[in-house]
Amino acid sequence: MSQYTEFNLDNLFEQHFFSNLDYFFARSMAKAFDEKEPIVLVSCALVSKALFEGHICLDLKGMSGIVRSVSEIRDDRIKFPDLDTWIKALQNSLMISDNIQTPLVLDSDHKLYFSKHYDFQNRLTKHIAQRVSLKPLEMDEAAIDEMLEAYFTKIDNHVMRQKNGVRNALFNHFTIISGGPGTGKTYITIVIKKMFIAYATKHGLPEPKIICVAPTGKAASKMETGSTIHSILKPLNNSIGFYYNKNNPLQIDVIIIDEASMIDVLLFTRLLEAVPMEAKVIILGDKQQLSSIQAGSVFSDICSVKGLSPNIFLLEYNFRSKGKTGIENLSKAITGNDAQGLEELLTSGRYPDVVFESLKANVPVASAVNKYILEGYKPFVTSGTVEAALNELDDFKILCAHNSGEYGTLQVNHVCENILRSNNNFDIQEKLFKKIIMVNTNDYKKGLFNGDTGIAFEKNGKVNVFFKTLDNTVKQYRASDLPGHDAAFAITIHKSQGSEFKTVLIIVPDKLSPVITRQLLYTGVTRAKTKIIIIGNIDIIKKAINLSVKRNSGLPMCLEKAIRVD
Repeated sequence: MSQYTEFNLDNLFEQHFFSNLDYFFARSMAKAFDEKEPIVLVSCALVSKALFEGHICLDLKGMSGIVRSVSEIRDDRIKFPDLDTWIKALQNSLMISDNIQTPLVLDSDHKLYFSKHYDFQNRLTKHIAQRVSLKPLEMDEAAIDEMLEAYFTKIDNHVMRQKNGVRNALFNHFTIISGGPGTGKTYITIVIKKMFIAYATKHGLPEPKIICVAPTGKAASKMETGSTIHSILKPLNNSIGFYYNKNNPLQIDVIIIDEASMIDVLLFTRLLEAVPMEAKVIILGDKQQLSSIQAGSVFSDICSVKGLSPNIFLLEYNFRSKGKTGIENLSKAITGNDAQGLEELLTSGRYPDVVFESLKANVPVASAVNKYILEGYKPFVTSGTVEAALNELDDFKILCAHNSGEYGTLQVNHVCENILRSNNNFDIQEKLFKKIIMVNTNDYKKGLFNGDTGIAFEKNGKVNVFFKTLDNTVKQYRASDLPGHDAAFAITIHKSQGSEFKTVLIIVPDKLSPVITRQLLYTGVTRAKTKIIIIGNIDIIKKAINLSVKRNSGLPMCLEKAIRVD
């Protein structure tokens, strides 16, 4: 008969199943509520662990009765309680109820939440359902159709999807548009803005106030007059929250939100609550991409809601490459879970824009990437001015799955600096002349945000750092005045979201991990505009496209119910 690890908090913590944060959160809850039931204490730690892994909630129904390994380094296994036993234990605890008056919330679908995330999920659900229920505005349909004909002259199924998305955005209060690079999201954004303004002018109406926002400065820079979400909402000094909120909404008529897959449930809720109910909301993103670094996968959750299908427009045709490039076909093989097609694409050499180099066992990362670093970063390193160097930032980028480890960003950045400093052809043996850096914390006073990329430029013994702003001006800072930042010759694929580079080098680790998934590879590959280079083990890559990120959330079900009721 199989033996399982005892289902209690201390035992699982000692076997490294829980982190210090998970364990001490559960212990503090036990003390505050005088709770001794092992199932309840383990559940507290599990909710904490789930949140760290990106889940909004703990799915008890999906976990009940299953058996899994306690850790990667031991053979011990843990069996989770059956659902009835689990639910009864939680319902008898003072720290858990069906509402946000307790620290943890157990809903009717047997999902366990932190009360904060349960509250935000419900607020987001209510807000979206309310917008969707609003009747379309009465507008001059003939005039709008005439304008649409001017922007969409050639009509086929691919163009019709774009046209219908724009039409919905003009008439209705809530529109979702999902598509990969090259499918026309940027064009649609431009058309929507022009048509709102043209319609108002033609009918003698005040020009609508339209704002375009994205989660990062890099993503916002791709939009005409784009801004970051944080800069629009205006964070409060020394306090949580924003100046603009549900009680003090933005004075706008239309908001266009790009790169929405990067937005977590808390920020998504706060942003939409700050938008007046009568305003039009247009949300764009790529549901195939990685979800936000923080909890939730809000954009893909929304795209999965059948009740929202009249408001969702999926763009699949790549107008930029028209199905002819290796990059596009590689991304399709990844999303289609086509391992055989992926291997053929990588190893055949059929497409000049796809380069694959097999990662040999025990080969140092420096040996594997040396020639690509020299070739890719030579224009940047040898550029003579700050402006020229800033213009080279999007020409080449190394992307990694992790920060740590032999193939992580920390090691690869170290390798890049050593190679670029020591190469004789670059004539920079004494000191690193220029270094790419990325901000990792928000500094609202300086106007620098997590993900902003700049150049540490050394001149006359002094190091200054330069950033290009959204209006294409250059800001200069002393290196000592910068907020937290890291070297960024190599960045994680997660950090690359919202950006595109001419050439991308992806380094795939020699071992699988929960991070290396279909969404990760797709996101990395689609950052490349003209060329993708992949260094890795083909078997690892083929296995990775079978692994898909599934973040637990109650949002799709809640939205289905709310929209059906409305």
